[in-house]
Amino acid sequence: MSAVTKKRVITAIRIAVCALALWIVIRGVTLDDRLVLHDGRALSGTVHEEAECITLVAPDGSTRLLTRSDLAVDEGGGPKIAYGLRTSWHAGRKALLLVAVIVHMPVAFLLAWRLRVLLAVQDIGLSYWQCVKLSFAGNFLNFATPLGSNAGDVFKAYFVALHTPRKTEAVTTVALDRAVGLGALLLVVATITLLAEKSSPLAGFRVYLLSVVVLGVLTVLAYLAPPLRGLLVRGSQLLPHSVAAQLGRIDQATRGLMKRPLALLASLLITSALQGLAIGAYFVVAAAFGMNTALDKAPEYYAYFAVGAVVQSLPGPPQGLGTVELTYRYFFSALGSPSQILCVAFFVRIVVLACALPGAWVTLTGAYRPGGAQAVPFEKDKAPSPRPTKVDDALLTRP
Repeated sequence: MSAVTKKRVITAIRIAVCALALWIVIRGVTLDDRLVLHDGRALSGTVHEEAECITLVAPDGSTRLLTRSDLAVDEGGGPKIAYGLRTSWHAGRKALLLVAVIVHMPVAFLLAWRLRVLLAVQDIGLSYWQCVKLSFAGNFLNFATPLGSNAGDVFKAYFVALHTPRKTEAVTTVALDRAVGLGALLLVVATITLLAEKSSPLAGFRVYLLSVVVLGVLTVLAYLAPPLRGLLVRGSQLLPHSVAAQLGRIDQATRGLMKRPLALLASLLITSALQGLAIGAYFVVAAAFGMNTALDKAPEYYAYFAVGAVVQSLPGPPQGLGTVELTYRYFFSALGSPSQILCVAFFVRIVVLACALPGAWVTLTGAYRPGGAQAVPFEKDKAPSPRPTKVDDALLTRP
């Protein structure tokens, strides 16, 4: 199969997955409200709820007065009513959407702070303002390119490398930045899942999530264990010198972070803060559209939105279009109607995009680039000064 054919097949699969997921989500959504009578019949129109009765305005303008005893009940014991998109939108509190944007806006600045902390570990001295511009531009490109949520990382890796001769370390740091973010997110979700009730949708994922966390911890411990490192040293002798040298630098950059516990702790704390703000903004969006946002549901919302973020970062449709909505539909089914969930999924994207719009200016003006004299061409990639103080420092390198 040629490269062009392979690319077309992958694109077709991504489009098919997106279309299938959106179809599953949308098939339960209607423009009008829908209620179910106790005899199983379904009626559509606009529902007006009052204390003792419910008025249904049909599409032809006729009205029908119903008592709550006329309706079937849902699992929570309430009347079985599914509000349509029109009602969900008109009932939404638009001012809260602006609040969600304000809550989410500091996220890019915290992302920049975390990136600067991690770059400092590698002795790459980008200013905080440069990191802010790169973070905004990366967030914007997540929406502006078909690569989805990985586009920002590719962008940041490339342009951070323009600011320093230590390009391998720069690219590795951007990858570690993403790893720290996803790792912290998975740890929090796993903790919430472990404490979740058996009736929660999270219960079915408990074993899977805990297995992922345990596997991740064991992988890190094995990576640091001397026996495995010895095998890697011996195996590196079979690789071409250039490949071994690059892997050695990646290894040094990764272990450099692990040897700086304060920097690692700071990055985790920053990650917790920015994720709390982001998911707090999403929680406000859910409140805006009338979903059940009681405070005791906050941990569930955190876990559900976090799972959506993980799904969004996986290979597939750009920005997880369709797959994220499907994830929300599964987890939030007990907290809102399909129309409410669809509105929330749509406006979560709008809030994130609104907060990323400054990145459009950064990208279009080239403000993310270093000054002409500061830019370092890729052919001048320089290795860090050797520090042969331990046998481990020679990993994946040759004399």
